[in-house]
Amino acid sequence: MAQTFRPPATQRIYDVCIVGSQLGGIVAGALLARRGFRVLHVAHDDLGPSYVDAGYVLPWAPAVIPSPRQMPAAEAVLAELGLATDVGRALEPSDPDLQILLPRHRVDVSRDAAALRTELHREWAGEAEALEAGFAELSTLYEFSGFFLKAAPPLPPDGFGERRAVKKALKVASTLPNAPAGEVGEARPFDALRGHELVRSLEIAHRFLTYLDGPPSPLSLARLLGGALRGTHRLAGGQGTLREMIRRRIAESRGELKGGPGEPASAAGLELDGGRIAAVRLADSPDAFVARAFVLAADAESIRRLLPAGAAEARAARVLEAIRPQRRLVSLNLIVKEAALPPALGENAIALRDAEGGDGIDNAVFLQVLPARRDGKKGSADAVPGERVVCAAAFVDAGTTSREALAAASARIREAVADAIPFFERHQVNESSPVLNAPVGPEEAVRLLTHPLYGTELESTLGVTGLPVRAPWKNAFFAGREVLPGLGLEGEFYAGIQAAGHAVAALGRRDVLK
Repeated sequence: MAQTFRPPATQRIYDVCIVGSQLGGIVAGALLARRGFRVLHVAHDDLGPSYVDAGYVLPWAPAVIPSPRQMPAAEAVLAELGLATDVGRALEPSDPDLQILLPRHRVDVSRDAAALRTELHREWAGEAEALEAGFAELSTLYEFSGFFLKAAPPLPPDGFGERRAVKKALKVASTLPNAPAGEVGEARPFDALRGHELVRSLEIAHRFLTYLDGPPSPLSLARLLGGALRGTHRLAGGQGTLREMIRRRIAESRGELKGGPGEPASAAGLELDGGRIAAVRLADSPDAFVARAFVLAADAESIRRLLPAGAAEARAARVLEAIRPQRRLVSLNLIVKEAALPPALGENAIALRDAEGGDGIDNAVFLQVLPARRDGKKGSADAVPGERVVCAAAFVDAGTTSREALAAASARIREAVADAIPFFERHQVNESSPVLNAPVGPEEAVRLLTHPLYGTELESTLGVTGLPVRAPWKNAFFAGREVLPGLGLEGEFYAGIQAAGHAVAALGRRDVLK
């Protein structure tokens, strides 16, 4: 009987293997490839920047992107990769940067100081000057916390030496000329106005920019709200498009890419050898992909699934259990005629039923207004004249994963949209739930697509907490959003830079990434 010839499995050897599709890992891979390392990027659980339903190209979730020029880590990465101009052209400035919708107030929070002053005096004439002073303080704290981050302190700090380095960098930033009265990292913006309804509303808005649940740290408030005040942008495809722009740089620097947007999970498992990660196995290949260093850029649950049987419960992997999603942001896309939208509705709006009602689904919904696009020929997306997509999102408990519970959440979001945009149903063209239209089941879709809010049992220094950059295995480093969840998008860029630096040190080269 003839036998089918099966070629023997082989090994492919790299300097660094990036496992996962979160932004920090892709940043690390692009920087390392740029420096001449042999880099393999294994995309994992990447469903792409958008999906198609009823012929419309729709976002998985709203995406608010601060100006990269205002984030030291993002600015450094994009300059190093030669992408600053390309990304700048792709970003579309939002107008206004952020809008707060309350039952009795509507305020446009703008980077234009004169326009913001007009808004504050119109809505809260009696407290306008105090609010102006609060915004000025926020701007100052943002600027000087930027000096702190430019010093590249180790975040989150791991051990006494790193905590000391962080405190030293904070002290330096706090003693520069014209520094704020309070110490950077400890001073809280709007501290004298914490009970004011606008300040409470801004704290709720902050929740949609961070990945960390619980009371926000002063540093997180300063960076995320201050960044929004320096300018917010929309990007077709959201962060997925940004990831792809950076990922292409890996291939252009002679790196290798496996898997990609819209493809199923490509990593099948990690192989361990003592206290090191030895290789990654792919779902569609018999080969072992060996690397001297690994950068892990997937959520902790995905990493646990990739570990060999028994290793996920081992002591080395227990750090992965110390950070878990508490809540997730569930989205609903409503395609409407342009006539449905009030002329004064902003492109990024937080609609609140009560400024003191918290950030749950029954009180707070985030609305992002986007151009409607139809699936065109050869993968293009053509704008639809006279139509808009309202991508509405709200937080639900992380355990909300059944189709019935997700449908109920969508209905509650729809009710909140009806409060913010009366009679929009008369002009509705279509409705689509991203998690219910994903090519995977609802439970997996919730895990892969939704913006998580993590709870942690990890150490905190000045409110900065997350997974340590050094993974429990000697040659592995974390670069996902769980490293610096409190800093949102900026934290992902920062984590990528740190992971790249650790990989360089582990591989024995002395040239430091710029």
